[in-house]
Amino acid sequence: SRLYVINEFKFWLEILKQTLIMKKLILTITISFFMACNMPQNISDQEANNTLDTLFEIVDNDIDRFGDIVTDDFFIFENSRTYTKDEFVDYVKSFGTFEAKRSFEDVVIDTDQNSAHLSLKQHGEFIVTTPEGKIQMIFDWLESVYMIKEQEQLKVKFYFSEVVNDTIISLN
Repeated sequence: SRLYVINEFKFWLEILKQTLIMKKLILTITISFFMACNMPQNISDQEANNTLDTLFEIVDNDIDRFGDIVTDDFFIFENSRTYTKDEFVDYVKSFGTFEAKRSFEDVVIDTDQNSAHLSLKQHGEFIVTTPEGKIQMIFDWLESVYMIKEQEQLKVKFYFSEVVNDTIISLN
C-alpha cells in the first residue's frame, strides 16, 4: 500500500509537471503571436503605387491640392533644375488647362516601415494650348521617387525626373 501511494504520487506529480509545461508553452506561443501582430509592417507596394497615382491625378487635374500628397519640404529635380513645392505648382499652372495621358513601366519599389523608394520609366502625352495653337507634347522620363510616412499618410518628399525622349507636334 505504501508503494501504491508513492506510485500514485509520482503519477500525479508527472501530470502536474506536464500541465505546467503545457501552460508555459501555450503562454509563450500566445505572447509570441501578439508580439508578431504588433510588429510594424513595411509600407506595401500597393500603397506606394496608389500614392504615385494620386500624385499625378492631382498634378493633372487639381494642382491646388498638391500640398495634400507632398511633404512641406518637398522638392523636385526636373528640366535640369530644382523646384520647391510652390515653384512646381506655379510651373504646372503655367501650362493652363491641358489633357494628360500617363503610363508607368519598369517600376521597382523598395519599402520599409516609414518610407518607400520607386524607380520607374514614365511615358506622358499632353495636349496643350499655346499662343501659337494646340500642340501635343510626348515625353519619356526616367524617374525616382522618395516617399515617407507623415501622420500615417504616405507623402512624396523628393522626385527626380530626367527626360530621355521628347517630341512636340503642332496640331494646327
